[in-house]
Amino acid sequence: MDLLFKNPAREFTETLPIGNGRLGAMIYGEIMREQIVLNESSMWSGSEEETDREDAKEALPKIRELLSQGKNYEAEQVFSKHFTCLGKGSNYAHGSTVPFGCYQMLGRLHLSYFQALSFGRESCDCVKDYKRRLNIETGEATVSFETFGIQFKRSYFVAKEQEAIYIHVTASKKGKVHIGIGIERDEQFCTEVLDEHTLLLSGQLEDGYGTKKGIRYACVVGAKTKGGEVFTKDQRIFIKDADEAWITITARTNMSGFLGLEASDERTRAIEENKTALFPLWSNVKEQHEKEMKRYYQGMSLSFGTREELQEMTTKERIKRFLRGEPDEELIAFYVMYGRYLLYSCSREGGLPSNLQGIWADEIQTPWNGDWHLNAQQMIYWLSEKGNLSASHLPYLELTKQLAKSGKKTAKSYYNARGWLAHTCTNPWGFTSPCEDASWGSTTGSPAWQCHHLWEHYLYTKDREYLQWAYPIMKDAMCFYIDMLIKDEEHGWLVTSPSSSPENSFIDEEGRICSLCEGPAYDRELIQALVTYCIQAQYVLQNDSQFLKELQTLQKQLAPIQIGSDGRIMEWGKEYKEAMIHHRHLSHLWAVYPGQMITPEYTKELANASKQSLKVRGKSTVGWAIAYRMCLWARLREPEEAYDCVKKMFQYATGNNLFNLAYHCDETVEEPELPDLEHCRYPFQIDGNQGNATGILLFLEDDYAYVKEDGTMESEIILLPALPKQLPNGEIKGLCAKGNLKMDFTWQDGQLVKGNFYGEKGTRCKVRYQEKCYEISFSKEKRVSWIYKENKIQIV
Repeated sequence: MDLLFKNPAREFTETLPIGNGRLGAMIYGEIMREQIVLNESSMWSGSEEETDREDAKEALPKIRELLSQGKNYEAEQVFSKHFTCLGKGSNYAHGSTVPFGCYQMLGRLHLSYFQALSFGRESCDCVKDYKRRLNIETGEATVSFETFGIQFKRSYFVAKEQEAIYIHVTASKKGKVHIGIGIERDEQFCTEVLDEHTLLLSGQLEDGYGTKKGIRYACVVGAKTKGGEVFTKDQRIFIKDADEAWITITARTNMSGFLGLEASDERTRAIEENKTALFPLWSNVKEQHEKEMKRYYQGMSLSFGTREELQEMTTKERIKRFLRGEPDEELIAFYVMYGRYLLYSCSREGGLPSNLQGIWADEIQTPWNGDWHLNAQQMIYWLSEKGNLSASHLPYLELTKQLAKSGKKTAKSYYNARGWLAHTCTNPWGFTSPCEDASWGSTTGSPAWQCHHLWEHYLYTKDREYLQWAYPIMKDAMCFYIDMLIKDEEHGWLVTSPSSSPENSFIDEEGRICSLCEGPAYDRELIQALVTYCIQAQYVLQNDSQFLKELQTLQKQLAPIQIGSDGRIMEWGKEYKEAMIHHRHLSHLWAVYPGQMITPEYTKELANASKQSLKVRGKSTVGWAIAYRMCLWARLREPEEAYDCVKKMFQYATGNNLFNLAYHCDETVEEPELPDLEHCRYPFQIDGNQGNATGILLFLEDDYAYVKEDGTMESEIILLPALPKQLPNGEIKGLCAKGNLKMDFTWQDGQLVKGNFYGEKGTRCKVRYQEKCYEISFSKEKRVSWIYKENKIQIV
């Protein structure tokens, strides 16, 4: 299956996304006058800024005193005045003109096709067989159509080796390729001609201080042909009477510093890369690109069955058909593989991590600044390890390393604490301060969640050398919490103060809306997890025995997860009334997923309370929030509830190009209004793409792992734990599990058929299916094959 359209894109959410981790493009595919949105991952406005209040810690005792007295509203007022960041922070998600900055588009490439003029016509009003498609296996987008009896085809891809965007235009008759090429962006640019076949777009972005001394960028467009001629005029490239044409786009910025990038002469580098990219043999470049993309794509495969009769139906029509209640299992499997495609197309080793829009943006002021949110956006990388894309996870782990550096000053300034601290969002300049608004910017759980990803990578890879790199970052985060935690007066438990449950709020006794609190469940769960990770890391490394003893003592003093009188997991330390009962965030259920502290198999009471929390919280219309609900229901082994989220995903939060959307509605009502996905543009947020894909994989397999005191890892795999009746048949290959394990298996009529487990020689793991548990040993071979026969898994 391909992403398929039979018309040019009308909206950003109908375009075809291509990328190599750093460079990206969005293909609209207009017939006569085509625009292609170009992206480069370091196109950030803004600059370094001192945002920590160095005297903030002086206000800390007063804030804590008020919170301990139940005066949350008053504490929040003090926090807002003395404990937020200096300056404008993220400027309430409008950071393009302030130092926080904003990720933004690189430029727009304009291609004018003159095939109609060559026939003495003003327009192509006789187009036939138009198709615009994206092959996610090869990473190639194509546009094809016939006009005036000639078949035209355009191919687009982004090559990693050449660090270039390629466009190839052909016609079925010689001498019929005529193109005018221009490039621009909405602001801060100039265009110049470098030679008879090359243009340069360059400029300098806003630094946030009004001096326009921000990031410099350069984008080079080159062209060559077979037959015909190439020339420049009026800051455009013209191709005339060619048999076929090739266009290359290269781009660089001078970003350096925080994220480990090295400064470069962006102009010289972009020009040299374009010269290198333009002249190799086209077939060799394409073959090399396809080989690399297939290596990523083929790392995992998923099929729920194929519907041959739908292969030439557009993706838009397939979505509509699915929403009418007609089954399309292939569309669901494609959505998972598309989530993987988007991840490895926007996140590659050595580059920046995916931002809220991956790398694809068509504005100067990207929604939510296109930044890195640290209170749910981690969802982007939930798919990386399980989906056999471990290398794509590495840029995000590097981000955590850099946050640990810049966050040391924040920890000291606000809490007089060791270690490091980050809050709700960050940028390429290392922003770790509380944000500008106490209601959503005060969250302190971010370091622990970031460290969860460090630990997950170890659990999946068992890479001891990597753990030696990651452990100091985890330890420093733990040191912050050790210094920051205080005893709550009611129980004597250690809790965070001040903090909040991400972006959520409650109503105090006087009817006022508050967010600031002591020890929300979110923090409790994350800190419990981090303590466990650091202890288990020491079981492996055995190089910090004193800290290990300190953690083992601390572990007994931490606040537990609480169940309220209504049978739900308590989101706050007290049973407050939610201001928005159907809020999109589910932070108090972190321990269910992505954590593994609450499971139906081992903590049934907490699992039941989590189900009740989910039922009361209800639906969401925001794409990533639907994804979170899907993952939670799957982890709680409720297949029909989980599958209902698949339907909600397409109904509320999926563009025609399968981009995940953030449709926000009234979170106080149980039944939200349906969005107008056909005519209204809602913000694209890539986290929902990977989150929903992860949720679907959790229908098929779940796994846990922990490290024992002797340093060995105990892994457990659960097969088909939440398989919905709508997906009775299927096959998956290359699925990864904790413990450096992989597997393939098939199922039919809702029952396992056969499969393979892959692991390290000398290791073992547990496998659960239905009510039975099996022990799989890799004592002799790295592969163990099995069949399901006579109601049990049998090794063959």
